[in-house]
Amino acid sequence: MSDRAGGSLTITEDLRPSPAATIQTGLRWKFWASRGSLAVVDQGLIAGSNFAISILLARWLTPQQYGSYALAFAIFLLISLLYQALLLEPQRIFGSTEHAAHQREYLGALLLMHCALACLVLFVLAGYAWWMRGSPQADGLPGALLGVTLAAPCILLLWLARGAFYVRLSPQYAVLGAATYSAFVGLGLLIAYKAKSLSPFSAFLIMAIAAGIASLCLLSLLKPTFRFSTIAMHSVLSEHWQYGRWILLSSLLGWITGDIYYPLVATFAGLGAAGELKALLNFSMPITQTLNALSVFVLPHAARVFSERGPAALTRFTWRLTALFAVGAILYWLVLILLSGSVIRLFYGTRYSELRPLLPLVAASSVPWTVAYVPATTLRAVRSSASVMMMYLVSSAVALVAGVPVTRSFGLHGALWVMVLSNVSTFVIASVLARRKMRAQALV
Repeated sequence: MSDRAGGSLTITEDLRPSPAATIQTGLRWKFWASRGSLAVVDQGLIAGSNFAISILLARWLTPQQYGSYALAFAIFLLISLLYQALLLEPQRIFGSTEHAAHQREYLGALLLMHCALACLVLFVLAGYAWWMRGSPQADGLPGALLGVTLAAPCILLLWLARGAFYVRLSPQYAVLGAATYSAFVGLGLLIAYKAKSLSPFSAFLIMAIAAGIASLCLLSLLKPTFRFSTIAMHSVLSEHWQYGRWILLSSLLGWITGDIYYPLVATFAGLGAAGELKALLNFSMPITQTLNALSVFVLPHAARVFSERGPAALTRFTWRLTALFAVGAILYWLVLILLSGSVIRLFYGTRYSELRPLLPLVAASSVPWTVAYVPATTLRAVRSSASVMMMYLVSSAVALVAGVPVTRSFGLHGALWVMVLSNVSTFVIASVLARRKMRAQALV
């Protein structure tokens, strides 16, 4: 294979990659690089449209109306976690493995599951909106709830259709769907604003229509079938439940950590304060969306580093990534705080300028949450889902135990301080668990 002569290393011909192998490797890297770039574009379009919607509604709606929108959107996020755990994440696993040979039937089965969940959402949220209609404090909340009742099934259907193209390694069509959705949402919001008919309900209705149009375009290309000859519906249900039930629990705990503050603030300080909280947290959305986009690449790379090079290499990668995320988050918030007056006027006009002194609290909660993403990724890379659940369990316990009394006593300020405490505890617990797991893996 190889021999040493006179201190020089000679490599024999059989170790050199053939030209065909080199070309094949280059084409493989080019293929995955192009797919990765398209995935970033797709995520960027959805994230950008969500950010733009949040900013424009904060600028155009009253604080009370915006608080209704924020609370309804938090409920949508809770529904989306159920959907993510039971449909979308299992779709990425089983769609490319067990059901790769019969994608159209598998998608048909997922659409039936989607319809069942959509009916459940319609029943629960429409009932809640009807119950809230007589509340004197619910300024726009019943309409917002009715709007999210219509929007949630359509938006989730768009996510399902985009996911089907990722399973088929054709993200360019997912980009088409995201672009269609973004364009129709922007056009619809502009028309509603010019017609002076913009409200939380009309905003969600615009999202529903845009997502419905984009979903129909994608499904017409996917051509799902509901005639099952090679798969059984009950087996798909069983697969998804067995895989997604623990993810669902962790996701629910994560929702408590991040979004429980909207109903708490709305309950104890009013919908206007919930709108102010949403206006403040909008500034953390670029970091959050960046993490979501990076997770598509960081987690598989971390898992590959651990599998091929061991825990020591994963530990080094974790330290470098921690430094990168910490420096990036700190620089982002420093610039934003220094320019906070101009930025708030740029985004919100004359509204919410009184919230400027609270931005450092938002930064103090955002930085540890951002950095905690790294040890959480480490735990996922070594397949320690129980540790991830423990991390969310501790942070959600802090959010609930401290959040209720502190928000009741101090309103929005209290909620922000609890967010800082909860996110710092998330980072501490995640770091301790990741360090223990790496030490245990090094001894194996």
